[in-house]
Amino acid sequence: MPTFKLETAFTEQDLQRFLASGSNVVVAKPTGGGVPNVAWVVYRPLLANTMTWEEDYGIYASNADIINGAQLTQMSQTPYPAHADATYSLNPAGFFGPPTSGGDANSYSAENEYDNLPKGYLTMGLYQDANVNGAPVQGNAVSAAAVIYQSTAVMTPFTTVYLWIQSSVVSNTVVTTVTSPRTRVTFGGSVTDVALQYDASSGIFLPVGGGEALGEGIDVDHLVPALI
Repeated sequence: MPTFKLETAFTEQDLQRFLASGSNVVVAKPTGGGVPNVAWVVYRPLLANTMTWEEDYGIYASNADIINGAQLTQMSQTPYPAHADATYSLNPAGFFGPPTSGGDANSYSAENEYDNLPKGYLTMGLYQDANVNGAPVQGNAVSAAAVIYQSTAVMTPFTTVYLWIQSSVVSNTVVTTVTSPRTRVTFGGSVTDVALQYDASSGIFLPVGGGEALGEGIDVDHLVPALI
């Protein structure tokens, strides 16, 4: 399994502005093809930064609600890495049992058999390890969805990452309010290493060296913030 590497570079002036405003780099990943709703990794950048990860995942369950800023405290987790193409059940005792066959291809499935009525649902999602500038980041959530009692969540991960600059966001929390442009980078296949430079005039990340030409097979685009 390949190791993916995302390199980001900033200027001294960028870092001074981030410090003054309390801003950090937010990295997120989608599941199921939608936009991310969880801040997977948030870090205070240096001039040159390297983030690496492999496409391994675990499944977690939390009693947290999916509201902006909610900390995804995990009440139970599967072993890491979990098996794709299988189903894990959160049993009535409150822990995940061994996987069973019958899951969707290239996806992770979790069944909620934990009775927490009258609330009647839990938040479930995928978690994934990473490394930022040599420091391990372990067990942070990458997705979150409400799963009602006796229902099953099917979670399909993607190798795409989103990154942006924002204040008042921390790792492993729900983030549904994004206040700056997001840069979307598609990894996978022959694309395992992408190097970007932050552009303060636009608030986005661009290929190192300028321009939009990253190299064969590498895809980067940008999304404006949707303010509520």
